[in-house]
Amino acid sequence: MFDMFIRQIKKIRGLWLLSAWFFSSVINAQNSLQTGVSFYKVNPETETIRMYWRQDDGTPYQTLGRLIDAKGKSHQINMAINGGIYDKEYRPEGLYIENGKTLRELNTKSGEGNFYIRPGGVFSIGNGQAKIETLEAFGAIPDITFAVQSGPMLLQHGKINTKFSQTSESRKIRNAVGLTAKGDIYFLLSRQPMNFYEFAHYAAEQLNITELLYLDGTISGMYTPSGGVPSQRYPFVTMITVERK
Repeated sequence: MFDMFIRQIKKIRGLWLLSAWFFSSVINAQNSLQTGVSFYKVNPETETIRMYWRQDDGTPYQTLGRLIDAKGKSHQINMAINGGIYDKEYRPEGLYIENGKTLRELNTKSGEGNFYIRPGGVFSIGNGQAKIETLEAFGAIPDITFAVQSGPMLLQHGKINTKFSQTSESRKIRNAVGLTAKGDIYFLLSRQPMNFYEFAHYAAEQLNITELLYLDGTISGMYTPSGGVPSQRYPFVTMITVERK
């Protein structure tokens, strides 16, 4: 009788935990819809971050769907998102490191477009640690496993880039990667058009992000198992995944 009682308690506890997880997910989804921003927080204990550009035969993946189809059987992908800005030849505009190999060099040139708004930055993974650094502060390439350069930095030390205006009418779909002072890693995607100031303000106020690097805009998309593969009108070049270890 006692064993049956214990089993019932465990069953009730399991159902309670499942319900709590479900309602928490629903609340997060509702908050995402209300704010117009979806985000994914990485769990470093159970998840790892990887980056992809080309397949083994040298052809680019180009779509999240193709990447999921190619890697989904051998890798449990919990989130995938497009990476940094690319050039007219569909190559990363700046630094790109994959599996410790530098495939594109650091780009410190001047130019037009979001990529060249300063300060620019680099998101990197090395020795199990994620970093977001400005181009001026970036270094130690030999220790890096994955890295992508993009720009501009939307938040630096918790402060919004002074080049952004709260009243800017340049509102687009945008995605970014952010770090908190505690080292939490977030990937963000706006579900409605936002200007840079609004996007950065949300990250700082709602998620306590202190370093936020813009990845791309307009064409951006995010995959999660619950949300499915988003439709794409244009190809992606680099893509970032969060995978189960």
